[in-house]
Amino acid sequence: MKRKSIVAVTFVFALACAAVSLPAPGSLAQAQSGCQAIHGFVQATLPTSNQFAPTDVWGGPVYVNLGGDILLGGLSGNDGTQLGQGSVSIFKGGSYKLCLAGPGGAKGDCHDSFTYEVPNAFVLWPSADRLGLYTATASIGKGTGRFQSASGHLTVGGPFILWPDIQSPVGVYGRWNGELNGSICGVQ
Repeated sequence: MKRKSIVAVTFVFALACAAVSLPAPGSLAQAQSGCQAIHGFVQATLPTSNQFAPTDVWGGPVYVNLGGDILLGGLSGNDGTQLGQGSVSIFKGGSYKLCLAGPGGAKGDCHDSFTYEVPNAFVLWPSADRLGLYTATASIGKGTGRFQSASGHLTVGGPFILWPDIQSPVGVYGRWNGELNGSICGVQ
């Protein structure tokens, strides 16, 4: 009886492992529609002189590896509305635009661009209240040029520093070293 139980449990375990390791039908369709890995980093400032929209506060140069192609450009956007303050802050409704060109391309060239929407971002404030760590998951959409039909997801995050300055239009200055990682589909 014990032997039959062990065989049955082993069989169920093997079946469960096989079911988990098989790709979902939707992921097969995505892989066939031309999804690519996207990785990059941005060196953003607050306030930015690199505004793509009047409401953008963060921005700067962005460097991207898209499926092995190196793209240079600019990023500009805002974090949305801040909820709560303390050791953790939540931001809702953020939006950022990336304008990308090939190697040596002009940073101001916005023919090939996409926007990523951030429904919720989290900021951890360690004991030093001017240093923080930003983390978010974003959806890719609203593209132009070769990104016109783009979709996908990104994880976005990285450390930043803020310091008060009455000369700044927003009351502070800041620097953010952000990383972008994810998958983008529908790029031409």
